[in-house]
Amino acid sequence: MLVPHGYGTDASTQVWVGSHNVQVLDRLWLRCEPVPAADGAMAPAYESSCRDIPLRLDRQAEGLNFAFLSIPTVPGCRYRLTLWQWDRGEAVVRARAECRGKPDGLRNRFNLWYGTCFYRHGDNGALAEAFSGLPEDYRPDVSFLGGDQVYLDTAFSNRGFVFTPGFSTANFSPLALRPAASIRQRLNRIFTREYQANWGGGLRELLSYGNHYFLAGDHEFWNDYPNPPGFLPALWSGKVRRIWAECARTLFNAYQLPHGNAACAFEVGEDLSFFVLDTRLQRGRGTDGQFTDPATLRRLEDWLTGLTGPGVLVLPAPILTPWQFRGAGIGRALMVKLGFGDHSLADTGQYEALVRALNACPQDVLIMAGDVHFSRLARFELNGKQVVEVVSSPLSCLPSAAAVADQRPNVFPDRPADGIRAEVEYLKAGTTRAHKRAEISNNNFVTLSFTRADAGVRVEVVCWNISARNERGEPVVDWDSRELLLRAHNNEKSS
Repeated sequence: MLVPHGYGTDASTQVWVGSHNVQVLDRLWLRCEPVPAADGAMAPAYESSCRDIPLRLDRQAEGLNFAFLSIPTVPGCRYRLTLWQWDRGEAVVRARAECRGKPDGLRNRFNLWYGTCFYRHGDNGALAEAFSGLPEDYRPDVSFLGGDQVYLDTAFSNRGFVFTPGFSTANFSPLALRPAASIRQRLNRIFTREYQANWGGGLRELLSYGNHYFLAGDHEFWNDYPNPPGFLPALWSGKVRRIWAECARTLFNAYQLPHGNAACAFEVGEDLSFFVLDTRLQRGRGTDGQFTDPATLRRLEDWLTGLTGPGVLVLPAPILTPWQFRGAGIGRALMVKLGFGDHSLADTGQYEALVRALNACPQDVLIMAGDVHFSRLARFELNGKQVVEVVSSPLSCLPSAAAVADQRPNVFPDRPADGIRAEVEYLKAGTTRAHKRAEISNNNFVTLSFTRADAGVRVEVVCWNISARNERGEPVVDWDSRELLLRAHNNEKSS
């Protein structure tokens, strides 16, 4: 496989190349060929010929040989990437991809794609078909897979007699009685199969187009990681959780985080700034645990307070979320403590610091989030600026974790922080479909298109229904908001 893997430094693009179960000993070549844009615009004259870059798959993980490299790209130029090698005197193509160099501004439309929660057994090719059917104007320059690209806990659970997806007789497997080496061998086999099936199957079409950033959800490990999951007794043992986490993290690092950065930032010229933050990989256990390390939190705070124009904050889960431990020990809080629910971002100890930094931010901010198995659009005015949150989930719903759009809280933040208070306006919510127990949200992803405006940045948000098609074979629009404006404020901080 060939996956453009985010923007590097100094006008470069990072590329991941991987081979499942086959060690490629011969040299491979990555052909980087500039191509005309969709509007017919040609590549710059100095970037008009293709380049062939030699590489070897010199890194390994369980069932995977891979390489990670950085290639120079011209801002805004589109490229066709081809992986090939010599075989008996002939050049044989092994994989293809397309990407665009990071633009140096918003002279042209800049497209973002965001999606979370891909349960492959419920997909049946729908995501690949929907992505292939996207109109050309919405094809992404950059894609954010916000978490749960794999469900390792259900992959483990679904091997037994299944009562409902994710819950079976395998949940009670006496793993803790096995030697550590045996546990590791078994988990590696299960986890590797899941990654290979997802990367080589339902996600493959998406991963071959645009530049991709990956965030971890809890199911890259287990539900509500790192807290012990109540529904999975096999993970009640500390020994099993430690080995499980090590195996899962090794594969996550190989596929989704080969550069090792759980947070990063990039700019589209002087028009728009992005900060991508993983709030799962360094999550602390229990109530009020951290969602990232202190140094990364300071980077986020500095980015928010230092913005000179509109910003986009990319998270795995919403910032507009209820504080479940307001009445600790009863109701929902008790279920979460026992491992039968999930800690929200508001339940973490660093949430108040995030709220304060967002309040101090001088510019409009758009937040991308997922994980919650519904889609919605919300906004609020905070300390003289606008904050917009776009939520998209799931790509393919885990039936045992269905949900419908939650229009809460009414006030931000739900967890009090320094007297900060803003009324929340919920503008859009995803459609639902019938389920054997209740109505559940339709599978969806969102695209955001950014263009320069006199007063800031105009944003067109479209939520696409993955399972429905129009007469042209395109995914049906579930909801949209086409006149959103992120305003550019002057450099004076709000008080």
